[in-house]
Amino acid sequence: MNISSISSSNSYSASNNTSQVKQIENQIQKLEQQLTAENQSKDDVKTKQEKAQQIQTQIEQLQAQLQQSESNSQTNSQTNSSTEQTQIKAVSTSGKLDIQV
Repeated sequence: MNISSISSSNSYSASNNTSQVKQIENQIQKLEQQLTAENQSKDDVKTKQEKAQQIQTQIEQLQAQLQQSESNSQTNSQTNSSTEQTQIKAVSTSGKLDIQV
């Protein structure tokens, strides 16, 4: 009797994406702390504005990446759900196990 296994990389992709989302969220949090610190700094107004703008731009870029990662995560979830709905039949014919998808 021959039995072959079927594996998928979807679970790896989902966990990798979750890791990316957490990493991006951490980066955003650190930048928000930097922004708060910069607003409280003793720099002159022009310097504060320039630094704050740079930090805000970085935050916006990370938020765009976060949205993309979350969108990819939803796509992976839909793919996983679709894969789970696929029925697998095991048919025994003449002593051999045939798996039909």
